[in-house]
Amino acid sequence: MIPLAHSRRQFLQFTGAAAVVAAGHRLVPAWFNAQAAAPAAKALSLLGNLDFGAVAISHADALTVPAGFKAEVLLRRGDVLNPQGERYGDHNDYLTWLPRDERTAWLWCNHENVQLELFEGGWDGRWTEARAAEFLRMQGGSAIRLERDGAGRWRPVLPHADNFRADGLTTKIALGGPAAGTSWVKGAREAIGTTSNCGGGLTPWGTVCTAEENYQETWGDPEMGVAPSPAAGFFPRPSEHYGYIVELDLATRAAVKHTALGRFAHENVAFNTARDGRLVAYMGDDRNGECLYKFVSDEKYEPAAGAANRRLLERGTLFAADTEKGRWLPLDPAQTPALARAGFDRARVCVHTRAAAKLAGATPLARPEDVEVHPLTGEVYVALTSWQPGKNEAKRPAYFKEAAGAIGALREAGGDAGAREFEFRIFVPGGAETGLAWPDNLAFTPEQHLLVTTDFSVKPRPEAGGTQAAFGNNFLVVVPTAGPAAGQVKRFAVAPRGAEFCSPTLSPDGGELWVNVQHPGGDSTATELTSRWPNGGTSMPRSALVAIRRET
Repeated sequence: MIPLAHSRRQFLQFTGAAAVVAAGHRLVPAWFNAQAAAPAAKALSLLGNLDFGAVAISHADALTVPAGFKAEVLLRRGDVLNPQGERYGDHNDYLTWLPRDERTAWLWCNHENVQLELFEGGWDGRWTEARAAEFLRMQGGSAIRLERDGAGRWRPVLPHADNFRADGLTTKIALGGPAAGTSWVKGAREAIGTTSNCGGGLTPWGTVCTAEENYQETWGDPEMGVAPSPAAGFFPRPSEHYGYIVELDLATRAAVKHTALGRFAHENVAFNTARDGRLVAYMGDDRNGECLYKFVSDEKYEPAAGAANRRLLERGTLFAADTEKGRWLPLDPAQTPALARAGFDRARVCVHTRAAAKLAGATPLARPEDVEVHPLTGEVYVALTSWQPGKNEAKRPAYFKEAAGAIGALREAGGDAGAREFEFRIFVPGGAETGLAWPDNLAFTPEQHLLVTTDFSVKPRPEAGGTQAAFGNNFLVVVPTAGPAAGQVKRFAVAPRGAEFCSPTLSPDGGELWVNVQHPGGDSTATELTSRWPNGGTSMPRSALVAIRRET
């Protein structure tokens, strides 16, 4: 058996794909778990040679894939996971898998939000304690056993005693890092629940990270001027306990919120190592006019230490990016006098991270969402979803002119993830000319093609001249990062009405593309239900995980 705290060498042996990993100091990035565990002789992944016909724009209530491919639903909101009756949550977002042995693996899926009005049985809009509990319980994440079925495909095993939930209602999670136990988190060393779970990442030592994004929608935030939701009235908890990267060990079920990585609308986390061996974590803040961050540990990553490397995420320096001058600004009062003058210590930086970044002079960006490290070049790719005009319009970066979003690329000075300087460029701008709009999630294939999902606003009827009218439903594209087709966008799939795709991930055998379909029917009104996906008929729409493969 390969334990979760597997070494890099063991993991590469298990996946049989060592040939695609660059030599040198670079860690196996988060994308690596999304590539094939098949023999190394398998030259290309499912989308490796781009031999599919680009799908057309669609407004249909259907999941559209190219000719020669088919989609299968693997999990739906509400599926019973274990004998205790715990259920697969709503709004499935980030997904990943981790090997357990040659026959089984873990599947992890985030649950970001809940649409109570789309649950069977209806909802009259009145909050009760039971409804509030359901709202919190259906967020968090699901850990599910994977096994090969009779056809040799990896599939979830439901129900199974190994399966479990982390949720927003009852799960106890330690607070770690400089803010733990301080007045900035009300003296607490433990939080109850994890909510607003958007993207995520994998640590090099084999644990899952889940990103708490728009926590203010449930718990409010005095800094943002946002009041708590009615659900929080039944289960009052401090807003300062949410908005972190949460690390979970699926084998032991131990969990910790890493305050050292900052508090904001975390989209995901992507790891690398500095040339001197220190651990580096890149993160984006999914809010208009907010910033791009990286964390550099004080100590070096030691592969042989396994899960003990978790301590690296407790002590280090958090930086915010000045993308106009190409420099990382330390959010450390000892290095940035403006923070010390404003009364910040390291603990306060961990909780009031956005205010610290602005005091340091970081660049406001166009909703920096998913951040991924290129597996060979080490460049950092950033989904800049869209600049939304408003009070931050005067701070719009001069180089960022595309309202339809863009994909940025950051190259660290000297190729060292621990550098203080970098170059920043736009890799693919959004717009009708490129075929890209409002990029959200990013992932790499073993061939270094970038998989990109979109997330733009949809309505029951597209507005003339709007993004939805021009691009149809949200979609998934493949973008080569090298070669003659580099930067060219090819549309692979289109989501059902009202939905977005989340977290494209290759299955353990590399033969399928797994992707979450989130909030179908999300554009519904009180009088018009726009989707019946995936069950059809008169059923209510449900978020679901699907597997896309070639027809045989």
